[in-house]
Amino acid sequence: MASASIGLRLVGGQVRSQLQYRTSFLLQTGAAFLATLADLLAILILFHQFHTLAGWTVGDIALLYGLVAVAWGLTDMVGGGFENLATLIRRGEFDRFLLRPVPAPLQVLAFDFQLRRLGRIANGLLALGLAWSWGALAWSLPKLLVLLLAIASSAVVFFTVLLISAAICFWTIESSEAQNIFTYGGTELASYPIPIYHPLLRGLFLYLVPLALTSYEPALFILGKPDPLGLPSVLRFAAPLVAGAFFALGYGLWQLGLRHYQSTGS
Repeated sequence: MASASIGLRLVGGQVRSQLQYRTSFLLQTGAAFLATLADLLAILILFHQFHTLAGWTVGDIALLYGLVAVAWGLTDMVGGGFENLATLIRRGEFDRFLLRPVPAPLQVLAFDFQLRRLGRIANGLLALGLAWSWGALAWSLPKLLVLLLAIASSAVVFFTVLLISAAICFWTIESSEAQNIFTYGGTELASYPIPIYHPLLRGLFLYLVPLALTSYEPALFILGKPDPLGLPSVLRFAAPLVAGAFFALGYGLWQLGLRHYQSTGS
């Protein structure tokens, strides 16, 4: 609890420093919103020409897009330090984290907390609002709970991808562009129903990086749709367990890499 309190204070310091220049912060947040808004507009343009996609309407896709966009926005806001860990290692700056009485992951998280990513989150919330206004959602308490758990679970999956990529840096001292396949690429893929993709790609995001299990499957329950893949219906409620197991795997790899870390001698 003491470490968590210190971590929150470090994050608070980052937030205060970013809010020192309000105009700059608002411009950066607005730019992040507009940049991601282009993705949402692309979906609207697509459905202006084709009214359904594998049985999904524009409102259905807006729900799926919003769910994934909010999840990735949360991860992108807190995970910048892990995304740039290779730079910290090469400069010798990561060694300082090991000398402080606070767990290294908390320090890395607080090192590059980017509040301007609220613009990306706002874009996802806009998509969810559109899904509701277009009648895709018939809200109930269970559906709202599943949606919130799906967002949190998908954020954990995205964060674990960054954590695994950062752990690999302990051996390679270089960041891997492969993580972008599962983060930025994953947001694009998970914004559409998974059955439209090749079986190999479906398997990749169902079983290796289980983003489809934390976004697509809960969306089926929220929208009241059958699963054309024939997966067990219990998976629609398993997002927290799937995300927790994936995070445990990623954190175990991080701990293993940390034990083998020998510094760069910088």
